[in-house]
Amino acid sequence: MKHLILLLLFFPVVSRAQKTLSLAECVELLSKNNLVYRQGNLQAEAAQANLRQTRSLALPQISVGSNNSVNLGRSIDQYTNAYIDQVYNYSSVGAGFQVPLFQGFRLQNQIRQGQLLKESSLENRTAVLNAQTILLVQGYVNVLATKALYEAADQQVASSLIQLDRVEKQVNAGTMGSNLLYEIKAQLANDKFDQVTALNNYRTARLVLFQRINIQPDDQIELESLDQQITKPDAQDAVALYENAQKNFPELISAELYRQSFAYQVKSIKAAHFPSLTLGASFGAFYASTNKNLDYLNQLNATRNGSMSLNLNIPIMGHWVTRPRVEVAKVQERLAQNQLDLTKQQLRQSIELAVLNLNAATDRLQAAQGQAESLTASFTVVESKLNAGIANIFEYSLAKANLAKAQANLIQAKYEFLMQNRLIQYYRQGNWAGVF
Repeated sequence: MKHLILLLLFFPVVSRAQKTLSLAECVELLSKNNLVYRQGNLQAEAAQANLRQTRSLALPQISVGSNNSVNLGRSIDQYTNAYIDQVYNYSSVGAGFQVPLFQGFRLQNQIRQGQLLKESSLENRTAVLNAQTILLVQGYVNVLATKALYEAADQQVASSLIQLDRVEKQVNAGTMGSNLLYEIKAQLANDKFDQVTALNNYRTARLVLFQRINIQPDDQIELESLDQQITKPDAQDAVALYENAQKNFPELISAELYRQSFAYQVKSIKAAHFPSLTLGASFGAFYASTNKNLDYLNQLNATRNGSMSLNLNIPIMGHWVTRPRVEVAKVQERLAQNQLDLTKQQLRQSIELAVLNLNAATDRLQAAQGQAESLTASFTVVESKLNAGIANIFEYSLAKANLAKAQANLIQAKYEFLMQNRLIQYYRQGNWAGVF
């Protein structure tokens, strides 16, 4: 009973210590913690703030103000406009209103440009997340692959230990020479070295993944395995994948929107060639201590005044100022077009490479499966011969090394296929929905 209680108390500790992360959970952590993606978020927020700032320029500007002063020495009486030489107080209150009526559609084009830049930044934010997700998936698969290689190395060590124990018994019984024991021990040492190497590769892959999602490395965290069902993929056409990707990939949409924004920037600059019209209004009143007949409120009532104005501004030689700005904007538009072409080229090349890698991974996987099956059967025969005393240690070591290499090739080919298959699915649909 005491042991049962201790077991029940210990079990929650173990269950809390072990945690499993799925690929979808890693992507969620990536979107929260990755600093590169966070930078894309901040750029999108900055674009939205710039758009709101531009829109605010079209709103009426209303202001109120108050002025209070003490005048010393010779000054002008605000009531009589006569010179006086005395100390007196003066205060005024006022309000103003101003709204642009027409500016050659400058603000409208600036707003449209800001809208395109905002949409471009939002698409770019998605593109940044997709790019970081590709690296994350590669790192995730690499952790699973290195873990499988480490487990295979463990099995090789366990196999050598079993063989060592069997040979030691035969040597002690006098049925086998001690030289064979030394050879087995040498084989075990090689297997342990490969085991340590595989363990270090596994730990490095885990560290890279934790750094990608920006969390503290934790040895208690295990990664959920992926669906390892191996099916032959359909024939992939890189041209068709690229044609479809041009319609929905955020990288291309962002670059195209960015390029389009410069056309509105040019129109906004050229708006300076047109006349501008501004409506304004003001209202005010003042108080002066030199007027002893009226108190403060009555003075404000007596001195209230207002005005309305319609201001027209006609540029005469504005082309000298705007022409260089237009030229700069047009160069920036051509740069944006070149960036769009470069983005298309990079996407096309990435898809072509992904299709080639998937086909190669499929062939490698089929070859590795056949290799592993053949060498497993061969090693079984050699091991049986060694146990029967009709095979030497060199045949056994060679068969064991070939089998270990075949198993490693199979593991690498399997996870490479899983990665490339998911990457093609991402390129086919333009997002990661359902890929995990």
